[in-house]
Amino acid sequence: MRFLLIYPPPESFFIRTSRVFYGLSPPLGLLYVAKTLQNKGDSVTLLDFSAEPFDEQILRNAVQKADVIGFSVLSSSLHEVKKIIELIRQQRSDLPVIIGGPHCTLLPEKALEETQATACVQGDSELILSDLIQALNQEKDFSEIPGVYYQTKQGIRHGPPIVMNNDLDSFPFPARELVKHYTYGREYNPRLKAGKFTSIITSRGCPYHCRFCSRGSISMQRYRTRSTENIIAELKEIKEQGYQHVVISDDCFPTKTKQASRLFDAIITEDFSLKFSVTATRVDFADEELYKKMRRAGVTHMQFGLESGNQDVLDFYQKNTTVETIRKAVQLSHDNGFFTIGSFIFGAPFETKEHFEKTLRFAKSLPLDSVSFLPLRYMVGSELWNQAVSEGKITENDYLVTADKNRGLGIFTKEELLAYCLRAQRSFYSRPSFFINLLKKSLHNNDLSYVQSYLSLVSSSLRGFFH
Repeated sequence: MRFLLIYPPPESFFIRTSRVFYGLSPPLGLLYVAKTLQNKGDSVTLLDFSAEPFDEQILRNAVQKADVIGFSVLSSSLHEVKKIIELIRQQRSDLPVIIGGPHCTLLPEKALEETQATACVQGDSELILSDLIQALNQEKDFSEIPGVYYQTKQGIRHGPPIVMNNDLDSFPFPARELVKHYTYGREYNPRLKAGKFTSIITSRGCPYHCRFCSRGSISMQRYRTRSTENIIAELKEIKEQGYQHVVISDDCFPTKTKQASRLFDAIITEDFSLKFSVTATRVDFADEELYKKMRRAGVTHMQFGLESGNQDVLDFYQKNTTVETIRKAVQLSHDNGFFTIGSFIFGAPFETKEHFEKTLRFAKSLPLDSVSFLPLRYMVGSELWNQAVSEGKITENDYLVTADKNRGLGIFTKEELLAYCLRAQRSFYSRPSFFINLLKKSLHNNDLSYVQSYLSLVSSSLRGFFH
């Protein structure tokens, strides 16, 4: 069969004013699915509208050649998915459309109802693709397939409960060749060319329970890891395919210092000559010996979810860390020469302007090379979202809600929160001392991509990408 896999456009909230926010990272979920299909003899085409602007004619041309359409659906992209499915139905009303991804794992029946797709898959799609193809060929009934919801004349039905695979090593490596013509990683180096930047995951899920995060629910509260040997085998393939920069895009990395140490020992032994970035790490795993090893292995960027410079806010989010631990971790990252990125959140229910100002002062006191200040958003599947629904402040159909005082979720309106975030961003980057220190680090590391990354990110921020 001929499959067309589609990754929908991201929120304009993140991409409206700069191309740096297109193509942040390849859609690994779809690439895992694609490889599984290829191994079964099916042909696969992939359109990534997070890496290029949406083009209806490109979509129509691809749809004309497909037997089945597959989507990865995030809660934030649901509206875009619905619009694209409507376009597909106008062109070919009988074409099967399968949806999967985070939103479908959280709300499979509602996702199917809202998109009017043919079927919806929860969890690891790789496990049931053979059964799904048989059902599409009318050789098997959808009702026999675990974790699948499907349309009937009598309404939406579903198969047995979802089955999850604990052996991540059994999955084939992603079909990266399908997206090699796209340019990813501009956030890390604006001069990167197509086919030079890719991503990898060493685990699925997250063992932590931050109250604003939905990743635990998306992973069914399961945390699964790959073996060092399996990860190294994939990195060998990545190197052979000509990539130069790899982002480790786990929900949280590392979660075990010894396990990470073994991985980077192996990377150093293999001498891949690759650069690595880590997109989501915790300050309580900052370890001097590990960081030195990561640096030797080629790690260049470390991104921390710092959230706040106020201990009461950190405690409210259940971060299980302290302001002092944050300071030590960021300093250790800086001392080891990493391009150090920190993200902060404004808008906890009790947060005042004084809280925001304290967080900004704290951020400025840290040797951070890049920051983001974002409003708190109540995401479906998170503890905060569940609580707000139970209290009647938002409805079950509000999948992504900014902490707005008009909804009883905080002290400030949505517009006020966005304004505070933008002012903080501008204030952080407008300091001459910041740029001087960044330039010193770049020269010390003999790598001007630090400065190039800064110029691209700050130019976007200062134009006001929140609007």
